Amino acid sequence: MSYIVRTGNLAAAPELRQGERGPYAYARVIVSDRIRQEDGSYTDGPPIAYDVAVSGAQATALVETAERSGNVRVTFAGRYRVTEYRGEQGTRIQHEVRADEVAVSLRGQSVSVERAGQGDAHEPAF
Repeated sequence: MSYIVRTGNLAAAPELRQGERGPYAYARVIVSDRIRQEDGSYTDGPPIAYDVAVSGAQATALVETAERSGNVRVTFAGRYRVTEYRGEQGTRIQHEVRADEVAVSLRGQSVSVERAGQGDAHEPAF
C-alpha cells in the first residue's frame, strides 16, 4: 500500500457513523490536476474521485465543517489503495485512502478554527 497526500473538494457532505471503535466517516474528494502543455499553458486534467475514510475526532470535525460550509476544499494524507473491478458499466477503478490527517485548505476560502478538547483519539475507528 502506498502513502498519498492530495488536496481537492468534497463532492458532498460526509455522513458521521458510529462503529465499535468510535465515530468514522467516508468522504468523497474530487481532485483535478493542472497539466502543463508544450506551449507553457496549463489545462485541467481529468477529475479523480478519492474515497477517504476518516475516523475519530477528525471525522466528527470534518462532518460538522461540511454541514456548516458545504463544498469545502480539504487536504488529506494516508494509506492509498487502488482497486479495479468489473461492473455493469465495464471496468471501474476505485481510489481509497485511509486518512491519517484531514485538514481544511486555506486556499481560496476563509477558515475559523476552534481548539478541540484534550480527548482527541488517535486510534482509527475503521
